[in-house]
Amino acid sequence: MHPGIYETVLRWIPEKSRVLDLGAGDGAFLARLVQARQATGEGVEKDPALVARCVERGLVVHQGDIADGLDQYGDRAFDFVLLLGTFQELVSPANILQEAFRVGRHVVIAHTNFAHFSVRLQVLLRGRTPMTQFLPSHWYHTQNLHFFSILDFQDFCREAGIREVNHAYFNARGAVRFLPNLCAEEAVSLLKADTISRRSAVAEPGKTKTETYEV
Repeated sequence: MHPGIYETVLRWIPEKSRVLDLGAGDGAFLARLVQARQATGEGVEKDPALVARCVERGLVVHQGDIADGLDQYGDRAFDFVLLLGTFQELVSPANILQEAFRVGRHVVIAHTNFAHFSVRLQVLLRGRTPMTQFLPSHWYHTQNLHFFSILDFQDFCREAGIREVNHAYFNARGAVRFLPNLCAEEAVSLLKADTISRRSAVAEPGKTKTETYEV
């Protein structure tokens, strides 16, 4: 991801916040966040080799697939939940976002913008799945499962009742302030939900009971 995304997230998170990093990777950013903002940080990472790197950095990172849910964490256990570059890789991103808002008060999501003009031109002129600096893999090697734009993501948030409190956009040249859906290659958003739904453990057999409560 663009370095500006990490700098932006650092500015957004107040000191001494409780942070959960979903898809923590090798823990480099989480370790930086803990040191720079004196945050209490935890993470979840699927790759055991990367989990080992996190542990070497002195981080508390659990091995697991976030697609299986976050049942190990209680409601409102964190101030911020991070999904940096992993959101478009999730099979059911809406379900994971619901869980993220259950365990955290704010969610930060960074994603690739599939409406960048270079992506549009490659599809239009070459008729092939695009590859760019921020989309470096062939379609058969990429981990991306969902191909959405900045405008698509904003529509998704509105339909889900989620407020975009802040955002920032970047391309290879730096920050993008005009026409981000056309000119930005990556985006990061700070999200807040006033009301969310969660699955209840108490439900009729064969059914899922949904509860809505204030954040």
